[in-house]
Amino acid sequence: MKNKYKCPTCKSSNTVRRGKRNGKLRFFCKDCSSWFQINRGKKSYDVDILISHLDGTSFRKLSDQYSLSVGNVYNKAYSIASNLPHCADITREYCNRYSGILLCDGKYVKVKGYDRKIPFIYGIDYTTHDIPTYKLVRSESYLAWLKFFESLKLMNYPLRMLVSDDNENIRLACNYVYPNAHFQLCHNHYKENIRRILQVRSNEIHKEFMSRINELFSFKRSLDDFNRYSKNILNDFNHNQIYVSILVDIYKRRNVLLGYLNVKGTPNTNNLIESFNSHFESRLRAMRGFDSFKHADLWINALIVRRRFKDFTDCKRKFKHLNGKSSIQKTKNKNVVIPTLSKLLGDQK
Repeated sequence: MKNKYKCPTCKSSNTVRRGKRNGKLRFFCKDCSSWFQINRGKKSYDVDILISHLDGTSFRKLSDQYSLSVGNVYNKAYSIASNLPHCADITREYCNRYSGILLCDGKYVKVKGYDRKIPFIYGIDYTTHDIPTYKLVRSESYLAWLKFFESLKLMNYPLRMLVSDDNENIRLACNYVYPNAHFQLCHNHYKENIRRILQVRSNEIHKEFMSRINELFSFKRSLDDFNRYSKNILNDFNHNQIYVSILVDIYKRRNVLLGYLNVKGTPNTNNLIESFNSHFESRLRAMRGFDSFKHADLWINALIVRRRFKDFTDCKRKFKHLNGKSSIQKTKNKNVVIPTLSKLLGDQK
C-alpha cells in the first residue's frame, strides 16, 4: 500500500508502512530499501483517522491501514469528535454571508432505544450550499421545527424564503419565528402526492392528465401564465371529478406553488437538499445505527461540519463556481480568519 510520505533518502513515493516504534510511524522504501520514521503527535494521528472515516473510509479499513484494532480506531475517532464544536457554534462565530433562501428537510437515522428511526432536521443555504445548523430530534413535530428556526434566529440567519416539502409543521414553525418569510412548496413532492392519489404507476388511464400536470410545473411560470395553463387543463378534463378537485387544490395553493415569484433566485424544488440526503445516507449506512441519542448527535455533527469544510468537486451549471471551494468559505465573515477543520479538531501540526 503506497503512502503519502516520501522516502527522505531517494524521494520515492513507493513506501509502505511497517508498524510503529516509540509512538513513531515506521516506513520502508521499496525503491532504495531504506527505513525511516515519521514523528506524529497522538492527536494528529487521531484527527486523520476521524477525517478519513467521515470521508467514507470504514473503521475496518482504517484498522488495517493503521495496524490497530477496529475498537481502538473507533475510540480514537470518537475521542476527537467529542471535542468538535457544534455546527451552530461555528456559524455564530465565523459566518454571516447567507442568501436567506433556505431548503429544509429531515434525514432519518437508527438509534438504539427507539422503535423507529428518528430524524435530524437541517437546512441548506441555497446559493452557498452551507448548512448553518441542524437538530437531532425525536420526530418532525411542530416543537422540533420551532426549536430549529429559533436556533437560526439566534445566529442572525436572514431567512427570506423557505423551500420544503408539504410538511405543515415546517411552515407553521417558520412563520412563527420569521413572520415575513415566504414559502415555496417543492414541485416534485407536490407532483408525487398527485401521482399517489391517482395511482399513476399502476393505472394508465391517468397518464394523459398527469402529463399535463408535469407540463404545468416543468418550468417557472408567471402568475398569469400559470393560471392560463391551469384553466386549459380544467377545460380539457372537467368531466372527471377527481381531476377537478386536484386542479382546485392547485388553484388554492398557487401562492406557495409560485413562492419563487417573491424572492429572486428561489428554486422550485428541493433537489439540492435531496442530493445532500443521499450523501449523508452513504456515510450513515456504514455506521449501521447508533448506540445512543448522544452518540448519534455527535457523529451527525461531525459529518455535517466535515461537509461544510470539504471542497466541492462536482457542482454543475450555475453552481460550477463553487468547485474547489468549501461552503464555509462562501459564508464566513470577511473580517475573520476561519481555522481549518484539523485545527478545530485540536490538531497541533
